[in-house]
Amino acid sequence: MVDLLLAMLGRKNRVAEAVLSAYSGQEALETLRAETDADRPIDLVLLDIMMPGMDGYEVIARVKADPDLRHTSFILTTALDSVSSKTLGLGMGADDYLTKPFDPRELLARIDAVMRVRRSEQALRRRNQELAALVDINRVVTSSLDLDEVLEATMAGIREIMPVEAGCLVLVDEHTGSLICRETLTSHRSELDEESLHSNKGVIGEVVETGVTKVVNDVERDPEYPGELGVKMPGVTPESILCVPLVIRERTIGAIALVNDLNGAFSRQDVGLLTAMAGSVAVAVENANLYSEVADFATELERSQAKLVQAEKMAAIGRLAASLAHEINNPLQGIHNSLHLSLHEGLGQERRDEYVGMARNEVERLIEIVQRMLDFYRPSRGGRDVADLNEVVKNVLALARKRIQHGKIEVHTDLTEDLPGVPLIADQISQVLLNLVINGTEAMPSGGDLWVKTEVGDERDQIVLTVRDSGVGIPAEDLEHLFEPFYTTKSDGTGLGLAISYGIVERHGGTIDVSSRPGKGATFVVRLPVNGAG
Repeated sequence: MVDLLLAMLGRKNRVAEAVLSAYSGQEALETLRAETDADRPIDLVLLDIMMPGMDGYEVIARVKADPDLRHTSFILTTALDSVSSKTLGLGMGADDYLTKPFDPRELLARIDAVMRVRRSEQALRRRNQELAALVDINRVVTSSLDLDEVLEATMAGIREIMPVEAGCLVLVDEHTGSLICRETLTSHRSELDEESLHSNKGVIGEVVETGVTKVVNDVERDPEYPGELGVKMPGVTPESILCVPLVIRERTIGAIALVNDLNGAFSRQDVGLLTAMAGSVAVAVENANLYSEVADFATELERSQAKLVQAEKMAAIGRLAASLAHEINNPLQGIHNSLHLSLHEGLGQERRDEYVGMARNEVERLIEIVQRMLDFYRPSRGGRDVADLNEVVKNVLALARKRIQHGKIEVHTDLTEDLPGVPLIADQISQVLLNLVINGTEAMPSGGDLWVKTEVGDERDQIVLTVRDSGVGIPAEDLEHLFEPFYTTKSDGTGLGLAISYGIVERHGGTIDVSSRPGKGATFVVRLPVNGAG
């Protein structure tokens, strides 16, 4: 005979115990599994050792090997009173041993003792589950800035350890002040009762307004129940409610509400657990909102920087405008003259072909000039390509050729051959170099020398671009401010050219430095990483 006791441990409001009987070990195992599958796990088994087919020892061994049944408690009952029999049973996992015949009062006392231990074990297991859920939520909070992911993990944790019929997580909209239901525990997403949420008449609205936890364990009889939850939940009739505010820096940003504790009433332990969860969620919400604001600001800043870079390109073209106009005008004049001469009456075919060829050459020259200007002016695509820095230097010097000639500047280039390719946004690095070249020519109003050099750095992990002029130099008090936005020593300058150049080089993972002495010219050194770091 096997007696299986369903003491309904942990099921509040179910105080009556049920007893099931089995007449063999196999029947006992089948009953244990069936009751567990039906969510009615057996709490305690009074097990006789001597049974037909399967003895009590084998029953215990099979139960303890089953993950779903291994927490079942056993009291062995037998007429055998040997020490070896008791030791074997207790060693296999029995909680107590009772020798026949026994006084019924002793049996009840033994059962009560085992059940007290079982209750303690179950409380400990539940506490471990709660702590594990809190750890999971905190892990998500600290590892994710995705608000939806955090809120979903929170409600999943609540669903795992708190037996409730329904629930929801509500946040305050920062712009409108209204409450928005972000997550629910019901099968259907909750429908907001917007009037109660806006007017703070419901439990949720009251908790958000006061920032104080509210527990209503008997909706029908509690005089402090405001008459509504504040959120419509289809198919759910509130009987008990636990609502905890989400508070960050003394500011309530939402609430978590649970409805209808399946154990009958919300306990202090439930309040403490939900409050701990709410604290983590509040931090996560604040972090996610701050991250979103920073991300939006960074996007807007990036947009503004792109516009500023483009504006400075236009400014650079403006500074070259006169020389570019002259450079464009020369081939136009050549084309005009060649075509005019080619149409002269009496001109031989060979001479006419020569004039047409001259016009064609000037057209190609003009196309090259315009293409060079377009390549420079065109907005960046944003991505980096491996490029030859020497080609960048040649293109920039060609673009500024007329400006350099008009300034009576002698250019000296020292371009190291077979430079390793550098991942860069070519038009942006061209902008940096053009700005340095123009600044150098403007620093030599009566003419002078400009040196441009490329080389591989000492550690061979950088390409070094040096631009040096023989101009008037930069005073020491200006050097430390040279790359600051809007700082300029020119009466008509914007102070943005070098600041933007500094930003471009920095975003490429490189550096730009300057050295100078009044009357001795200035030297700018740009270092760009070969591997494109940064």
